[in-house]
Amino acid sequence: MTNEEELMVKVNELEKSKAELIERIKELNKRLRYKKYEQKALEPFLEETKNIRIGPLRKDKRDLEFRIATQAYTPQIEKELLKGMRALDSELVKVREVEWARKKKKLVDQDVLDADKEILSIEEKLKVIREELKQFYDNIKTIRTASKRGVKFGGFDNEMLTLGDIGVIEKDK
Repeated sequence: MTNEEELMVKVNELEKSKAELIERIKELNKRLRYKKYEQKALEPFLEETKNIRIGPLRKDKRDLEFRIATQAYTPQIEKELLKGMRALDSELVKVREVEWARKKKKLVDQDVLDADKEILSIEEKLKVIREELKQFYDNIKTIRTASKRGVKFGGFDNEMLTLGDIGVIEKDK
């Protein structure tokens, strides 16, 4: 295989990997666009329900469960504590949608960050590949121009070369 053919094989490999990276960026951009729409869709609901506190309700439920397990000496006390537990459960059912939306928002935000990071890393890889391709194309161009003039790497053809083929001729003005 000649130098030009070897370079063309490398160029084809780099072009293939470049195309794969570009396809991955296209997929990531579609996903990113979808996630940003999802963020926008969640914002009004979350803004409307930002004052709802879920943490204290969960803590109250755990405290009440502990009290039932440790302080329910009589059936009457246990009945009162269970009544409180049912009330807390009904409140938690009401705020379950808010809790779900907050978790969803966190997950969507993380997906957006991950996609942005991956796109940046792929763009860096593409930059390196493009620089390598430029070098290979320049080498191929050099080889082709040298072969048109009859120059081979490692020597000359049997043809007679002119001084213009070998060096630069400057004309005095």
